[in-house]
Amino acid sequence: MAKGPDPLRARSRTAPAQDSPGSAEPRGESGEAGRPGGHGEDGGPSRGRGSGSGESIIRQLSNWGSRLVLDDAPERVVAHLKSQILSQLGAARAGYGHPLGRRVRQAYGSPLQDDPQHAVHSLSMATVCLDFDDTAYAGHLSHSTVNVPLIYASSLGLDGRQLLTAVLAANETAARITAAATLGPFRGQTAGHTHLAGAVAGRLHAESASADVWAHALGMAFSVPTWSLSRGFFSTDAKLLVAAVPVRIGLSACDGARFGLTGPEDVLEHPQGFLHRFADIPLPEEAVAGLGTLWHTETFSYKIHPGSAYTSAAVDCAVELHHALEGVDHRDIAEVVVRGSIFTAGLDRIARQHRIGPDSSVAALNFSLPYNVATALLTGSLLPADLAHPAVDRPDRWELAARVRTEHDPAFSRHALLATAPLGQALRRAGERAEAWVRAIDTRAAETLPPAWLEPETDFRWATKNLGARVTVRLRDGRELHVERRGAVGAASGADHAALARAKFLACGGDPEAADLVARLEHLRPDDVRHLVRLALAGPDDAPTSRPSAETPVARDVRDMRKDTAMETAALEEAYTGLIDAATAAARGDEASAPPSGERDADWTLAHVALSDRLLASTARQVLAGDAAGLDNGPAMDPKAIGELTSSAGRDVLVELVRRNAAELVGLLAQTPDNQRATPVSVRLVGDKGEELFSGTVPWGEIVRLRAEDHIPGHTGRLRRNAGAPQET
Repeated sequence: MAKGPDPLRARSRTAPAQDSPGSAEPRGESGEAGRPGGHGEDGGPSRGRGSGSGESIIRQLSNWGSRLVLDDAPERVVAHLKSQILSQLGAARAGYGHPLGRRVRQAYGSPLQDDPQHAVHSLSMATVCLDFDDTAYAGHLSHSTVNVPLIYASSLGLDGRQLLTAVLAANETAARITAAATLGPFRGQTAGHTHLAGAVAGRLHAESASADVWAHALGMAFSVPTWSLSRGFFSTDAKLLVAAVPVRIGLSACDGARFGLTGPEDVLEHPQGFLHRFADIPLPEEAVAGLGTLWHTETFSYKIHPGSAYTSAAVDCAVELHHALEGVDHRDIAEVVVRGSIFTAGLDRIARQHRIGPDSSVAALNFSLPYNVATALLTGSLLPADLAHPAVDRPDRWELAARVRTEHDPAFSRHALLATAPLGQALRRAGERAEAWVRAIDTRAAETLPPAWLEPETDFRWATKNLGARVTVRLRDGRELHVERRGAVGAASGADHAALARAKFLACGGDPEAADLVARLEHLRPDDVRHLVRLALAGPDDAPTSRPSAETPVARDVRDMRKDTAMETAALEEAYTGLIDAATAAARGDEASAPPSGERDADWTLAHVALSDRLLASTARQVLAGDAAGLDNGPAMDPKAIGELTSSAGRDVLVELVRRNAAELVGLLAQTPDNQRATPVSVRLVGDKGEELFSGTVPWGEIVRLRAEDHIPGHTGRLRRNAGAPQET
C-alpha cells in the first residue's frame, strides 16, 4: 500500500473531504462465476459477513490469530518476516539518527525504556518520521506489527520463534482489516486504524491471550479509530502521531480486555461500525479470505530510499541517470520530465499545493518528487541526511527541482492498477463497483482499469506492485537521456528482499551481529532476543549491550514439525517464475510483431496457459477433497474460448491472469498431502482441432511433474522465441 497524499483518495460519506475529488456509492456485487478465466462455483470469492460462517469478522480473526503457530506459515513467508523486522530496525536507526528523531527521543524517551507502552510510542514515531518504512498490499504495517512484539519481547521473555509468530499474527490481522477499508478515504500511512489491529494482535499473541481477549480488545480499539487530517499530516511534524496514537489505543484496549472490559466484536461490519464509516466500498471478504493460505506478509515491498512509495521508482531512475550525467553541470539541464502513474502524478499535484523549500518539514520533503529526483540526479543517491541541514540548504538542488515536472502516463496507471498493490486486489474484490468509485475520483484512472471480470488473487506468492516511472533529462544542447522502470527497486515479487533489508540496516549504522541474529531468528533463545533488541536499538544514552552468557548459546536446532508433508512444489514454482518473466517481457514487446514461422502468437499461448491452469486448479480441488478427479483440456484448446478471452483482454491482462491462476494452482498443491500424488485422475487430452490425443488414467503427481518439467518450460520457450529473446540453456 502506498503512502501519503493519495490521488485515488475518495471522499468519505460521513466526514469532510480531504484532498479528495469525489466518491461513489457501492453498486452491484463483486465478481461472478463463469467469466473468462474466472472462478467456478467452488472458487468464487466469499460474500457477506466474512466467510459465511455466521461469526463476526473480529471473532474469525481472533480465533485464527490466537492459535497461529510459526509452522503454519511456509518458509517463504517466514523469510519475509525476517526481512521485514531487519528493514524496520534500519528505519528505526535512520529515524533516531536524524535531527527529527533525536527530538522524538528527547520528548518521548528511548525505545529501550522500562515502560513498554512508552517505548513503543517513541519507536513508532521514529520509524514513521522519514517515510523509510516498508509497505504491504494493505498497509504500512510494521510501525505496530513489528514494533510492538519487538518491545514486548524482552519483558515477556519471547524466544525467536515466538517473536516471529507474534509479528506474523499482527501482520495478517492488521493487513486484512486495512484491506477491508482500502476503498475509502484513508490508505497508506494515513490509515492509522491499521495500528489498532497491529498493536492488539502483536501484543496479545506475544502474551498467549485467548481468542475472547482478542475479540474484546479489537472491539474496544475499533470503537474509537483515529481520523487523520490532511492539514497536519502532509506538511508538519503532526504526521509523527499517525501510528503512535492508534498503537497506544490498541495497547490500552489490551489492558482492559485482559481484566474483563468488553467491546463489540461486530464493530467492523455493523451498520453503525467501522467499515460503514471508513470505507466507501466496504470489502468484508478481504478481512477473512484465505486465512492460512493467502499470506499478506508476502506482499511486502522494501524501500531502499526514504520517501513516498509513489516516488520510489522515479528516484531509482534518477540514481541511474546520475552516472550518465557525469561531468554535466546542473545548469546545463533544461528540463527533467517524470512520467508515471496516476499515483505519482497525483502525489506531485497535491504536494505542490504546499510551499516546499529548505525550511520545510521532513514530511513535506518526503512528498516532494522534484526535490527527491533532483537530489538523486545530483548525488546518485537519496539518504536520510538529504532530509536535513546542511543538505537541504544546497541551492543547486532547489534550482534543479524547479525544472522537474510530472506527467501522467496511462500505461503506467494500467500496470499499477493491474498489480496486487496498492489497489489492484481491492478493486478486483469490488468487481463492477470499482469502476464507478475510480471514475468519481479521476476519469483518467478509470480509463486504465482492467476488465471487471478479473478476480481477486487467492495466493500472494507472486504478488506485484508496479508503480513505475520514466525519467527524461533534456539538456540545453539538445541531448536527451532517459531511464524507465516498471516498478521500484525492492517492489513486491521482484527483489532479493533479504539482501536489501540487510544492506539497508547496515547503511543506517546497524551492527552486523544484529543482522546475523535476525537471519537466524527462529533459532534464538529469549536471552538472545533481548540482546538483539538492545543491540539493534541502543542509542548513545542507553546502557551498553552485553552478549548472552555462554550457557545460553545463540543457535539451537529447531525442526519444522508438520503433521502432514505437502506435495513438493519447488520445481513447478521455478517453472512458473520463468514463464511469468517471459510473459512480462512479451507484454512489454511489440504486440503487433509476427511470431516465428509455425509458432502460436503470444496472446494464444497466454490465454491457453491461463485456461488450462484454471482446469488444473479444479482438478487439484477434487484431489484435495478426496473426490473422483478428472481433467479434460478441451476448454483450454477450444479456439472459440481462446478467441473470446484474447478479444476481451489485452496482453497485460492475459499476463496478469497467467500469474494469478498459476499462483492459485501452486497454492492448492502446497495444501495437498504428498501421499495424494498417487491419486488416479481420469484424463482426456485433445488437440486444437478437437481431435482426441489421449484418454486414460494418470497419477496426479505425474500430471504435476509433466507440468513442471515439460508443459510450462515449453510455453516459456515459445514466448521467448516470439519475443526474440535468447533461450536459456
